Amino acid sequence: MLIALVVAAVIVAGIPSLRSRPWPLSRARRRVRSGPSDEVALLNGLAAELRAGASLRMALVAGAERAPDLELGRAVRAAAAGLPMSEVAAGVEESLPGNGRLVAGALRLAASSGGRSAVVFEELALRAAEAGELSRERRARTAQARLSAMVVAGAPVVMVAVLLMTGKGQVLLEAGAVGHVIAAVGIGLIVAGLAVVAAVLRTAERAP
Repeated sequence: MLIALVVAAVIVAGIPSLRSRPWPLSRARRRVRSGPSDEVALLNGLAAELRAGASLRMALVAGAERAPDLELGRAVRAAAAGLPMSEVAAGVEESLPGNGRLVAGALRLAASSGGRSAVVFEELALRAAEAGELSRERRARTAQARLSAMVVAGAPVVMVAVLLMTGKGQVLLEAGAVGHVIAAVGIGLIVAGLAVVAAVLRTAERAP
């Protein structure tokens, strides 16, 4: 029992991503995370509707249907209800993680100028597509490094588990206070190493 508790504590405490990552059941219930491709779909749809003669508000509503993973409910409701474009733009800005500020500004400008704005949203769609491509290339190039980091971080955990399960690690646990201190320091270093690796991986994933 003691062996199992120690191994479990090392793994759970040292890998924050395991605690924050949902289990399969909760993952199925969680909304799919939107990405650059969703923003591209929205912007292309919005531009296409504008070129077809739709108003800016109705173009946004129709464009939102092409990007269901974007949480555009607030913006769509505001547009359909005829609320000020500033409120519609605010809803769009908070829903688009990559280009929200630019798209919101384009909406405000298009609403105030009344000019042909389809080309503006097409350019924004190209920008979002390029950003998505760069992000995919970055993830592909760093995949091997992330895998290596995970292996390096997990190796000490595996070694501790093997030592405890084969009984060799019991020597420290039976050595009194000194052995307990050594074991605690070792586990602490493993946990710290895992935390550092997890932080580095999260930073790499969030990098533009």
